[in-house]
Amino acid sequence: MESKYNFRELMKERHSCRKFQSKPIPEATLKDIISIALMSPSWCNSQPWNIYVASGKTMEEIRKEWITKGKEKVKGYADINPGHRTDFSERSQGTMAKFFKSWEELPNKNEAEEANPCIFNAPTMVYLTLNKGHMPYSVLDLGGLEMSIMLAAKDHGVDSIPAYTTIMYPDVLRKHLKISDKEDIVIGVALGYEEKCPLNDHRSVKLTLDEACHFFN
Repeated sequence: MESKYNFRELMKERHSCRKFQSKPIPEATLKDIISIALMSPSWCNSQPWNIYVASGKTMEEIRKEWITKGKEKVKGYADINPGHRTDFSERSQGTMAKFFKSWEELPNKNEAEEANPCIFNAPTMVYLTLNKGHMPYSVLDLGGLEMSIMLAAKDHGVDSIPAYTTIMYPDVLRKHLKISDKEDIVIGVALGYEEKCPLNDHRSVKLTLDEACHFFN
């Protein structure tokens, strides 16, 4: 397939989508996205990742249980504890505060509140795991794979969002995806086609070069 963007455009156009159309992603497209992402580098070429892709009926069964747990106010119990929000960095807390404030300005506030429990209505989820006891650098490698998946997806016109909410009930995922209890479910990446709505107009402000980088000559 011919690339839709040059690399600079690709980086600018990819953003976190919080509501997807119900339109399914063709299996050939999903396979090409993952195949491209598998070119990602890793420590000693260890390629420590395991990848599970949920679509169709499997995805709907997962979503159904997610919505039920959300209605029952079941607190997340992900394999990797994200910590409490009050422990997040000052920048993270500030970003979250701005995002939640933007919810108040939406024409339909319920749309934002319902986004997480229904897993953003994503037609496909890609779950990334590491075998328990993995070396610390494997998490870095997995992050590279995660970004490669999202960039390859955008190059195919497919939108994405990585989020804690996608992995907060690991027992549900193990049941439907046959994930071993010897694996940590580290992150889920929702994939699909963006629904045109105010909820998806939000864009995070990125650090400038001067804010993030220190040059020494």
